Amino acid sequence: MVDSFAKTFEHLKQQDSKMQINRIWNLIKEGNYAELNQDEQKLAMIIMDHQEFQEYFENEDLVSGREYKEAEGFNPFLHISLHQMAEDQLASETPVEAALLYEYIDRMGYSRHEAIHVIVMILIHLIYDTYKNNKTFSEQRYKRLLVKCRKVKPSEMQDVVEREFSSN
Repeated sequence: MVDSFAKTFEHLKQQDSKMQINRIWNLIKEGNYAELNQDEQKLAMIIMDHQEFQEYFENEDLVSGREYKEAEGFNPFLHISLHQMAEDQLASETPVEAALLYEYIDRMGYSRHEAIHVIVMILIHLIYDTYKNNKTFSEQRYKRLLVKCRKVKPSEMQDVVEREFSSN
């Protein structure tokens, strides 16, 4: 019963997130920025950086509750959520290793968006590994990967992270 409750709760949280993204997207399209609070404005900036996902933000089946199937691959709503998580980490400098990695990538001439995507890539690997192996999220491993990525060129960071998880 607890598992069932947890799954239902998680589904409702995901549903709420999709509806929030859809609502903000519609307000952006209508030019009604004044209706957004400060947190929604931050999310609106992330959404605007991902206009290529417009068809998903407007897809009534997805917004109204249809789940993504693993075979469908990419989930733009999850991507936006992870992007927001990385932005929040940078804003709070928690963990500080994320902020240091961002600064390193920025100094190498890459955009903020590209740096965020490196952090998101690390998070995706960790979250998937946590889920797949029924473990708790390891903040220490996350910090260690953020530090490892600062020791290589941005073009090599994905390989560093994939090597970390290929041994599992």
